[in-house]
Amino acid sequence: IVYQPHLITGEEIKKQIEAAGFPAFIKKQPTYPKLGAIDIERLKNTPVKSSEGSQPRSPVCADDSTATFAIDGMHCKSCVSNIESALSTLQYVSSVVVSLENRSAVVKYNANLVTPEALRKAIEAVPPGQYRVSVTSGVDSASNSPSGSCLQKIPLNVVSQPLTQETVINIDGMTCNSCVQSIEGVISKKAGVKSILVSLANSNGTVEYDPLVTSPETLRKAIED
Repeated sequence: IVYQPHLITGEEIKKQIEAAGFPAFIKKQPTYPKLGAIDIERLKNTPVKSSEGSQPRSPVCADDSTATFAIDGMHCKSCVSNIESALSTLQYVSSVVVSLENRSAVVKYNANLVTPEALRKAIEAVPPGQYRVSVTSGVDSASNSPSGSCLQKIPLNVVSQPLTQETVINIDGMTCNSCVQSIEGVISKKAGVKSILVSLANSNGTVEYDPLVTSPETLRKAIED
């Protein structure tokens, strides 16, 4: 893992992997480059991570709304952790609480930047892509203040931040490089697909995609077709 040590530590990365349900340990301690005066000055001017260890959130303001989702397909705390981790990285989500017992998620988000339907698709796209999600409550707005008052305070890079996820799809029946090229050529043209890499040796394909446009199940069916 290549990371910026002034923003996150190796120990924090290890804890995030463990929070996703996987045991982890630091195999090799990091080595830090020697920094000159210019590099040190740049680091001083770089925004520091929040104490929660997450990416900067959309500010809580008049345009924050809350939606509740019903989620089928969760089986353990690892599912809860995966969904919470995936949604909490989105800049326009200020908080997310997933309940395994109630099979639900309560998400507070910026209504100027995303819709409940887009969030629903994002949850369904969380690996392994087996969750069935529906919006169960109306959208509760934090205030009736004019729309856009909060949007003006949000940096442009937050608004335009791309949402991509990666999935690995097992593919049986490939016999040669022609199969690989054929699958890559067809799937790369599908809506929402950012990139695809098919491995003949491993009998699988790694696809980077936009979960608001497509899903692992849709991609799997497209490969079979």
